[in-house]
Amino acid sequence: MKRLLTVLAILMLLMLSTSAFAQDDVTLDFWFNGSDQLNQFNTTIIEAYQAENPNVTIVYQPYPNENYKTSIQVAIASDSPPDLFFNWNGDDTGRFVREGHLLDLTPYAEEFGWGETISAAATDAFTFDGSLYGAPFSTEAKYFYYNLAIFEEQGLEIPESFDDLLGICTSLRDAGIVPMAFGNQERWEGVHYMTIFNQKLVDQETMFSDYALASAEDDIFTDPNYVEAFQRLIDMRDAGCFADAVNSTTPSAALAQFFTEQTAMYYQGTWIISALRDNDFEGQYGLFRMPPMVDDMAMGNQNFVLMGPVSVQVSAKTEHPDVAADFLNFYLTAESQLTMVEITARNPVNSAAIDEDLMSAEQLFVVNDLATADGAVAWLDVVLENSVSEVYLNAIQEVYAGTLTPEDAVAAIREQALVAKAELGS
Repeated sequence: MKRLLTVLAILMLLMLSTSAFAQDDVTLDFWFNGSDQLNQFNTTIIEAYQAENPNVTIVYQPYPNENYKTSIQVAIASDSPPDLFFNWNGDDTGRFVREGHLLDLTPYAEEFGWGETISAAATDAFTFDGSLYGAPFSTEAKYFYYNLAIFEEQGLEIPESFDDLLGICTSLRDAGIVPMAFGNQERWEGVHYMTIFNQKLVDQETMFSDYALASAEDDIFTDPNYVEAFQRLIDMRDAGCFADAVNSTTPSAALAQFFTEQTAMYYQGTWIISALRDNDFEGQYGLFRMPPMVDDMAMGNQNFVLMGPVSVQVSAKTEHPDVAADFLNFYLTAESQLTMVEITARNPVNSAAIDEDLMSAEQLFVVNDLATADGAVAWLDVVLENSVSEVYLNAIQEVYAGTLTPEDAVAAIREQALVAKAELGS
């Protein structure tokens, strides 16, 4: 009831805003990679905007994750792409910029004063050659979720190193408890492990140069710690960390394994906090980051987080750029961000939406923890050029299954990186 009243109050505030559009009827198509909670949030905001702008109709089309990734790539290059759509940062945006598919939002950001309200780190992630191509609405980070009761019963503490984490896996297995859920059927959960392993093991300058395909041909993806990163995943597998059938388990099934207490832990994004709440698991888990790697091979900063902002973007082919931008401004107000926090438990990009009365202890932990990090690295599958990320995604499944060695995996990644580098003239 408290959440419902809060959302209604926020909507009343939203509907008091003034609109600059008294014009002919306008229809905008809005595509989204939507969970149940995000769909509820988007529908709420759309209804509020349309109430204030009765001449505007926003047709909302949500997609499940994997379907969305394929559908948006086809649609954005067509003659009738959606006017507005969800997108990640990195090369998922960079590729669309290179191909001329995105509207430059820089003049609208200046008009609406987004620089004064939205985190600079979030907007920087969608800025290419000085121009803004995405309106970031949330930052997403990756944590281990752990069952408080199981950890207490087994006398376990939050691990202070990666080796401690392996030791916890062994202790839980000895007690007959499956340590971790892991759903890599869609491949992206595995790439998150590899993203943070690369960050912790590979020198930062080398890693970012390789990811940007800026390294010399003789050097790109030759650092031996890329191989070691795959080995760390094997180390977790061999320590019994994961549930069975990882490569045929969906993320939703892995999530259910955790909140039904079939596993003690789950390494997943902050987007699941609302799902855990809705499945009555709030207050029954804690969070910790991937612990530091303290051995001699670890060349990365151990106080980085795995995190990336997400955005709504506008097609360069939209017939109504001003209306689309006005809706985005409405979408990014403090009131809308508060509605997002309330419904989805996502991390806002507007500091005015950090409200202790609305946020759970878990949400506040994330906000406070992220503030202590030295930096962030975003998911490999959105940062890397698409063909290179595809090789990575497939290689992780094969290495985990034992059908490909870490050395052969990195060799295949390097080979495709050289192809992409040549094609892009990097």
